[in-house]
This record gives sequence, C-alpha cells and structure tokens, in this order.
Amino acid sequence: MEDGISVLADFDSALFEHEEPPLVSLYLPTHGRAGAEEDRIGFKNLVEEARGKLAQEFAHREHTGVDARLDEAAARLEELASPAPGGSLAVLAGNNRTYVYQLGYEAGPHAFVGERFYLRPLLKNFAFGSRYFLLGLSADRFAFVHGDFGSLDRVELPDHVLDEFSEEFPLVYDGTEGALDYSSLENHLPPYHGYKSRNDVRKEEAEKFFQHVNKVVTEYLVQGTELPVILVSLPEHQTAFRRISTVPRLLDEGIEKDIGGMEAPELLADAKAVIEHVREARADELLGKLGDAAPHGGGSTDLSAIGLALVERKVRALFVAEGAYIPGGFDEETGEVFLFEREPHGRFQGPELADAFARAALAQDAEVFELAPEKIPGDSGMAALYRY
Repeated sequence: MEDGISVLADFDSALFEHEEPPLVSLYLPTHGRAGAEEDRIGFKNLVEEARGKLAQEFAHREHTGVDARLDEAAARLEELASPAPGGSLAVLAGNNRTYVYQLGYEAGPHAFVGERFYLRPLLKNFAFGSRYFLLGLSADRFAFVHGDFGSLDRVELPDHVLDEFSEEFPLVYDGTEGALDYSSLENHLPPYHGYKSRNDVRKEEAEKFFQHVNKVVTEYLVQGTELPVILVSLPEHQTAFRRISTVPRLLDEGIEKDIGGMEAPELLADAKAVIEHVREARADELLGKLGDAAPHGGGSTDLSAIGLALVERKVRALFVAEGAYIPGGFDEETGEVFLFEREPHGRFQGPELADAFARAALAQDAEVFELAPEKIPGDSGMAALYRY
C-alpha cells in the first residue's frame, strides 16, 4: 500500500528490527461496516492515549513522524479495517512507516508506546493455521477456498487450468468459469460392458477425477505456500482421496461433510475447530518432549536460561501463559534478563518479557504457543524446548 502504510499477513522480523523509537502499537477491535463510526471513535481514543504517553516519555521532535503516521491511519481507517465484524486492526507506527495487520479475532483495545513494537497480541495471527485452505470435494466437483479466523474466500483457478480440465474431461466439462463445477458424472458415464456394475463404474470415474484434482491442487494451488489444507467431503470420499493424495500439508483431520450443503458460518466454525485441534495436539506433543528433555538440558522454565538460549538461537518452541505479563526485557546480545517491579492496580505500560521472548523466538523460526497457565510447566509463566 502506498503512502507509507504496509498491510502485512505474516511475521517478518526484518520489518521491525530497523525501526527507530519511539514506536506505537495500537490494537482496535472492529465491528465491520455497520460499526464504522464506533471504530472511528475507538481508534481516535487510542491515538489520544498513545499521544499522551509519547508526550510523557519522548521529546516532541522525536515523534513528529509518528504523529503524522497516526493521522494518516485515522484518515484511512475504514479502508484499512476488515469489512467483517468480530476482528481487530493492529496499527504499528514509527516515524518512517506504518505496518497494519487485519486480524480475524478480537484483540484490544490497547495502546502501547516504547522502543519496540508490542507484538504479543499478534501471536495468534502468526500461529499455525491462522491461514489455511479448504478443499471441498465430491465425486464430480471440487472447490478450493482460502480461509482465516474470520473469513472464507473462494480461490479462482488460472484459465490454463480450466483448459486442461476441458481436455481431460471433454464429456463432462460444463464450460463455465469458476471452481470447475461439473455436471454429475452419473449423467455422462462412458459405456462399460461385462461384469462391472454401475457402482463400480462410478467409483472408477470418481477416482480418475480425484487423481486430476490431486494434480491441480499439488501443482498449481498450493505451490509456493506453507498453508495447511483441510479436506471437506463425505467420509467415503475422504478415504478415497487420501489414498491417492500427494497434497503437501493435507491435515489428517478433515471435515466429514458435503461442502455443497454447508453455509459459510458453519464451514468457518468447523475449519477453526480442526485448526484448534491440530494446534492443541502439536502443543501437547512438544510439551511432552520438553518434559523428557528438560532434565537433560534440552529445555527450561528458567527465564535467564531461556534468554541465553534465545541469543544462542537454539529455541525450538516457546510456551507462554495466556493473560500473564512479566514486566521486563532481555539483552538480545548477551541474553541477560532484567525484571521490573509489577505495577499494582494499573494497566501495563512498560516493556514486557514475554513479548521480547516471543519476538526473538519468531525471528529464529521457533514455534510460539500461548496456552492456559496450568499447561505451562514451572512457575515462571514461560518455558522453552531447545533444538539440541
């Protein structure tokens, strides 16, 4: 996006490492087009809160660029915010540039000012499955859908793929552009003679179609992405397609329903449930590894040890307790951890150790999990599993 605003989807540490303070991090729950005025007022309040903190902590000449960036974001708020309700807008502003994330979940309202962007509310957005594909499949048609926490968008196929399909299935291709919706194969079965039943023929034709769907998804639709794929189809089609599938990152758990009979809210809810199950299983697996490795130096719940491991770039997974904050930070060159006194009865205002640890972990491609406090071993509120 022009005018110094970049709308991002993924974490890129390079975007944040070179930003000079002061830096402002705003998180606004959004209410869609119907709540545009409410969002405008809410964002205005966050900006005023941030400017009050800037005035307290920095000289005016140090944040004139930030002021201009905040004005620019406020003027374009309706354009920047997602049109769907139930999400949030993250605005990270420095003197030279603004980074924006459209989140499919509620975060905030928060206004942070400091020497670093505050990224912890973004952890869910950077976690596994925050974006995914749905492959809706029946015996004679398929649809490919991109999803996130708050929306689903149908993926249109390149024209040359449509042409290729028309050559493969000249009798059943209906000639309409879209997601390759086919007339029922039952109406176009080739003549078979001998012992094969109509059901056998139908299965053979479906398998041919599944082979072709597998080829298109693998070679065109998931190329260059790392997104997981959720299969949406009846149980018998789940089994048949998985038998021949070479689709990378096709999740073991699918949605055993006919996508053609599902409304978008139901499909979105089922997709999010699959992602949550996979995340929970992954977290439990790595926590189990931590339990085995920690006694042998392969992990720790000690904050000083985690800080040193992050500097040595050997953290494989970081676990953070939900809702907890630890006022403090760490030296990214030495790993030394420093803690501040907790502020009684007040909103957190200063640097926070979990945020600093999470940023460093993401920068070295570690997995970061925010979990219920009772799932985090030890009593520090954080734990780390090492790579070696």
